[in-house]
Amino acid sequence: MRLLTCFTTFALVGLLTAAPSLSDDDKLVITKEFYVQDFIKYKSDHDIVKLLVPLNSLNFDEDDSRSSESNEVDTDIIIFFVEADVQPDGSYIDKGLYVLKEGKAKKLLGNGRDAAASGDSSRKVFFAAKDGLYVYNPATNSAEKYGTITDSIVGIAKEKEGDVIYILTEGREVYKVSDNGEKKELLEDVVKAKKIVLDYESNLYFYSDDNVPYVRTGDGVKKIEGLPEVSGKVTLVKPPFFFEDGVPFVTGNQLYVIYSNGTSELTPIEFQSDTLPTAYAPEAGLIQYYAYDKKIYEYNILALLLGTVIEELGEFLNQKSTDINTIASKHESLKRKIKS
Repeated sequence: MRLLTCFTTFALVGLLTAAPSLSDDDKLVITKEFYVQDFIKYKSDHDIVKLLVPLNSLNFDEDDSRSSESNEVDTDIIIFFVEADVQPDGSYIDKGLYVLKEGKAKKLLGNGRDAAASGDSSRKVFFAAKDGLYVYNPATNSAEKYGTITDSIVGIAKEKEGDVIYILTEGREVYKVSDNGEKKELLEDVVKAKKIVLDYESNLYFYSDDNVPYVRTGDGVKKIEGLPEVSGKVTLVKPPFFFEDGVPFVTGNQLYVIYSNGTSELTPIEFQSDTLPTAYAPEAGLIQYYAYDKKIYEYNILALLLGTVIEELGEFLNQKSTDINTIASKHESLKRKIKS
């Protein structure tokens, strides 16, 4: 079921634009046709290098007006993204952190570099910036300084509940931040990290100079096994909300799922070398966002299922309806949990 869950959620958007004759045993290769013009949500003059869909009351607080008899799908999702100019060596020149709300983009921080949100009933979203931490103010649609930390931060991850935040500094050190941003503790066993991601059990995944992923749990740090020799670009992806102890990992254009017990699992998803997204946001499951070629694409799975976009795929989607309905049920459970 782990493999099926990842395949259905993370790759369904690709299946929706693929040929209906694709069999369950085929490998799905993501081509440029994956990026449908009608799905563009935002266009930029710069590369989009980070995406975040908050899975808390900021997005899931209102009543879901869509019924089983209605073709309405709620797409009023607030997302955050980071723009940068990517240099030949892979480094970034900051171009700002933005919020996309009600179809309008607003720059919140000129030196913002990453964003993370709680997964509880709060509306909190936190930002990593060159001069420390910030928090989102929904009332004013702005960013405000959070705590006393002044480190130059390039990465951030937030535990699902509580106030614990993990930050990755420009010096490639990882700290656990608590007490409303007033206290930070160095994680000495996370060495020279390049990127960090948390799963929903608060296990920390990272990779460093060898580009091999590791996971830090209550039992310490362990290397993820079962992966091929790492080649090309690698990235860790924030997981869909119903993942508990694993995160997606892309290496050599192939998508894997890596788990907190140190194991890994190959998925049937492969990207062509020129179609790798520059940022991923599959967190919400049924509404997913990917950045590619300076654009943000929104893949509304429910709208596609209801035939508002690609009617000719109806027969193919019916074959997948059991898996999709399972995800839909979990999506509704998430909303009920957040509201409670």
